[in-house]
Amino acid sequence: MRRVCLIIAFVAVSVCGLPANVLHATEVYPLEIFTSNGPYYNSPDLDMYVAVFGVGNEPQIHFQFHNASSIESSMARVYFEDEEESFLGIAYITEGPGTHFGYPVSPGDLPGGDLLVPPFVTTREFCIGGGPPPSHNGINPGEWIQISFDLSNGGTVESVIDQLDTGAMRIGVHIIALPDGSSESAVVPEPATLLLLGLGTLALLRKRRQ
Repeated sequence: MRRVCLIIAFVAVSVCGLPANVLHATEVYPLEIFTSNGPYYNSPDLDMYVAVFGVGNEPQIHFQFHNASSIESSMARVYFEDEEESFLGIAYITEGPGTHFGYPVSPGDLPGGDLLVPPFVTTREFCIGGGPPPSHNGINPGEWIQISFDLSNGGTVESVIDQLDTGAMRIGVHIIALPDGSSESAVVPEPATLLLLGLGTLALLRKRRQ
């Protein structure tokens, strides 16, 4: 997938109420379904993405997951593959309205992750899921959660984004409660990366699934 960059000097809007002038390196990655368990695996009505950003000079990186789908769906589990050991651990989880996330979860590996080349291998305890019932407490249409990690010594927001761009780090999600009851798995693909004025312009700038 061709990388698309819109480079700007200032972030004009806020993410989760944070002042725009403290955000940096905001990038947005679509989550692409790679399984085909039911008829919705290639539906244009499924639209999920993750925004990656830092705040000021804090030694943390934030991953904000959004479900912008127009059909029933729940992003029930999130998985990280961190080969470079960039994360010390999960600092905290910020839950948007309607969500309730905790960790660890079962299964501990991304369902269908062995279909990828190379296979997706979840790093340690870096798998987070919605509490029971996950179809209700996961990320449903119009909802979001934010997972924040402490960075390891020497790690930066920019270095993590570089790893996502090269595939050295991968993010996977398990999507359940589709209209026919099926489930699918998705990953951050060979990314189309957008440096945005902010999430308010995302609907116009983000490459949607065709």
